[in-house]
Amino acid sequence: MDRTPFLFLASADEAWITEHKEALLRDFDLNVFRLGADLKTALADRQPDILLLDTSLADVDAYELHRAIRDDFSTCDVYQLLLCSEEEAGRTDFVGDDFIVKPFSDRVFFQKLALLKRMLAREQKTREQMSYAQNVAMTAMSSMGDLGIVMEFLSKSFARRTIQSVGELALNAMKQYDLDSIIHFTWEGESYAARTDGAEIAPEDREHIAQMRTLGRLLEINKQLIVNFEHTTVLIKEMPDDSERCGRIRDNIATLCEGIESRVLGLLLEHDNLLKQQGIRYAVCEIRDSVANLYERQLADMTAGRELIAKVTDDFEDTLLHMGVMPEIENRMVGQLVTLRQRITDIWSKPGEVDAKLRSVINSLQTLAGDVGAESSTGGS
Repeated sequence: MDRTPFLFLASADEAWITEHKEALLRDFDLNVFRLGADLKTALADRQPDILLLDTSLADVDAYELHRAIRDDFSTCDVYQLLLCSEEEAGRTDFVGDDFIVKPFSDRVFFQKLALLKRMLAREQKTREQMSYAQNVAMTAMSSMGDLGIVMEFLSKSFARRTIQSVGELALNAMKQYDLDSIIHFTWEGESYAARTDGAEIAPEDREHIAQMRTLGRLLEINKQLIVNFEHTTVLIKEMPDDSERCGRIRDNIATLCEGIESRVLGLLLEHDNLLKQQGIRYAVCEIRDSVANLYERQLADMTAGRELIAKVTDDFEDTLLHMGVMPEIENRMVGQLVTLRQRITDIWSKPGEVDAKLRSVINSLQTLAGDVGAESSTGGS
């Protein structure tokens, strides 16, 4: 083990203490007690790794003392090595961890202590490994919890349809980190800012954000954290003192801000696409109405043309009657006019390629215009 084991030696045998003290000091941090009362007082202040208890203490029943130490919750984990008689070692109420029966040789005694040192070293290493594993587990759990806040924001943000509601959701996420935060958005000449506690944002904070917006992605100044994106700025008023937690929060806030910015960009793109879509539909509606008007004018012109040909033919017949033309010539000319009028009527009464194309274009434009077209048509009438 890295540190020197801490040993309490309680014995009234001065000669034995004097003989072994120097050797014990080479391997242990040693405290020696001649009285049981002094030992009990010391145990209340500090716990040794090993208690070497000689049962021949003069002022107390050392055997009863070792039982009292084991029965006390605050001292029950102290490793007790008793220096006792064979009779005491054989008692049914013995609760010590180990014993050496007196009299014993130095070789046996120091071998026993060497075994204890190795045992303590293994226990210390095990405790260190367990502590490290516990710290890793706690760090992982904490990191998962922190990352869970970011994941929760990302999953819920897609249901938010305005930048303001995205900001509210982001502030709720930052509240879970126990951070006093300000979020600030700018887009298309507009802006929005809010604080986690709902308080009014001070003018100096607004000015500070305006100054920091163009100075880099991630800034830390006087325990403040500023994260900047094109449309999003987050100001953390005071980061934690714990450097490990501060590092985790910095990483998670940066990830959170990236998610916020992505959702803002998505909303702006959706809004832009909606405007473009509406513009296209209105343009299609205008084109549809123009083509429909053109078609109606064509039909009107054809009708007017037929009426004009009919009138011209009738007028020409009347003129011939008053001119005194020979009957056979008059009949021939009138017959030719009637034939011409019939042919023109036959031509105009057929749909034709132009008419069919105009109808197809109008139907296609009607489908593209959709509701906007219907509204425009209703409003126009």
